[in-house]
Amino acid sequence: CIPHFLHQYEPESAIGATAGSYVVDGVEPVSLRLSHNFPGLYEITLGAGKCDAYAPATDTVQNVQNYYVAKVALTQDGTVLKSDYLMLHDKGIELETSSRRALLSGGGASGPTGADVFETFYFNVDPSASGSDLVVEVRSDCPAPLGISVEALSIGPVGVSQHWIALALLILVFALIITEVVHRTLIAFMGAAAVLFLLALEHRLPSVYEIMQWMDHGTLALLWGMMIIVALLARSGVFEYSSVRLIEASGMDMWRLTWMLMLFDCVLSAFLDNVSTMLLLGPVIVSLCKAIDMDPRPMLIPMALFGNIGGTSTMIGDPPNLIIGNAFQDELGFVDFLRVLAPGVLLTLPPALAFLRWYYGKEVYSKKIAVDMEELKAKYPIRDFALLARCGIILSFVLLLFFLHPVVHFEPAYAALFGAIAILLMGSAADFEHALEKVEWDSLLFFAGLFVFTEGIAELGLLRIIADQLSSAIEVVDVDKRAIVSSVLVQVVAAVASAFVDNIPFTTTMIPVISRMAKNVEGLTIQPLAWALCFGADYGGMGTIIGASANVVMAGVAAEAGFPVSFMSFFKIGWPMMCLSLCVSVPYLALMIHVGYVK
Repeated sequence: CIPHFLHQYEPESAIGATAGSYVVDGVEPVSLRLSHNFPGLYEITLGAGKCDAYAPATDTVQNVQNYYVAKVALTQDGTVLKSDYLMLHDKGIELETSSRRALLSGGGASGPTGADVFETFYFNVDPSASGSDLVVEVRSDCPAPLGISVEALSIGPVGVSQHWIALALLILVFALIITEVVHRTLIAFMGAAAVLFLLALEHRLPSVYEIMQWMDHGTLALLWGMMIIVALLARSGVFEYSSVRLIEASGMDMWRLTWMLMLFDCVLSAFLDNVSTMLLLGPVIVSLCKAIDMDPRPMLIPMALFGNIGGTSTMIGDPPNLIIGNAFQDELGFVDFLRVLAPGVLLTLPPALAFLRWYYGKEVYSKKIAVDMEELKAKYPIRDFALLARCGIILSFVLLLFFLHPVVHFEPAYAALFGAIAILLMGSAADFEHALEKVEWDSLLFFAGLFVFTEGIAELGLLRIIADQLSSAIEVVDVDKRAIVSSVLVQVVAAVASAFVDNIPFTTTMIPVISRMAKNVEGLTIQPLAWALCFGADYGGMGTIIGASANVVMAGVAAEAGFPVSFMSFFKIGWPMMCLSLCVSVPYLALMIHVGYVK
């Protein structure tokens, strides 16, 4: 017998354990009878244990015929309304490695407890109103006993058009951000509330705990910790002091100063995450422009853009790369990121710098910096050497932990948090109050609301529809051309989507998509798809001001200095820069696949 658990607004579920009910090839399926026969969309999560069987196939092509599968079907009175399958493992592989579980389960996403592989299916059905209740049936061709977990949720009629509603919400939120009629933090909260209301209508309102999980705590903690450290470091006067030295090193030439800063930003962003780089260099740029009486935005906006470009080159430079690297750690190593992505970044830099010089033109970069250096040195000395020493030592340890992350696996968020707490403990009450005042609370709240909104959009199926269409488009291409075509399509789709949906949740959503494509579509492997997603998500983050976390941080730094950056002012330079970068990365990756450098 199979236990049934039914609660209001909770999924109906059945568990077939290996010690009790289970599926074996040729025997009765695991059946879960639902409590109704309502039309609409059904969300069915199927988890399976290990299939301990081995039967090598004669055909070496990776496809569903060479895999043991668990087939799930939604039926009424014996008629199959919709069905799909969950691939268990290759019949020719006796013992699976840990990478199989990561690939098939969506890159480490949580699933049914004890499940070796799992997947969520969406069935849109219109059953007969006079018929009996719907039944979920699961069969398998695995000859060994296979434990099964089934969870079914009726999303209802709203679910049929949920992706269109999600698209309308996305357009509305962006329209409000572009017009700036309401503060961006309030807009993010309104969007988050709207998607949660829709999920409640579908009987799948997440718990407070789940909503908290949607927020990227690593990013939020990193931001808070670095804001505290930077606020107290700035109090010592070191940023103004550094700015004067930079002006002196540039030979009073504005363009030389700019490209030196951009290249330094790229290098630093490759080994720190670009959010931390923006928090460190942003105050320096503001102080520098203050010293030469210049609007800092022509320096701050390019700083965010080049941080995204530089961060693309390593596994730890941009959050999407870290997500992809962790999801496919058995296929992609730290050195692989440098080997494949770094050359593409180096090819991107010259046209990006040329575009930057053309965009701002002579009015910004073709003039000499007319200041009295001796007067600036006297005006901006180090004000507090004790505070500088205290903050400098702690910041050095924090940065060291950032650099050593691939080796010691100590999260950058913890390093920033511990560093901030250490500085606050060693400081005075005045330092504590000053640091809390300088934290950009509106930016942190904006991030929190944006994370909930974008995760809600993903739950409503908009990104899933995009991914399904992407897979369908690739399957019609000739097998020998699929790797190159898929790399182009994934880059373009990821870039456009990441520009309008923060690239962190988008990358998380795309992980199981490219995993399924690599397993199901003949002629595809995970590496070209992963590198294409890295380029697309990272470069796509340049498209709009909310495309990447570093952009939002830059906007906060600019607003704090009294120079707010609007959506359109960023879009006018960010979108062309994104397109230009893709014009380099797309043919570069296609060539690497063609010559066999990427396999």
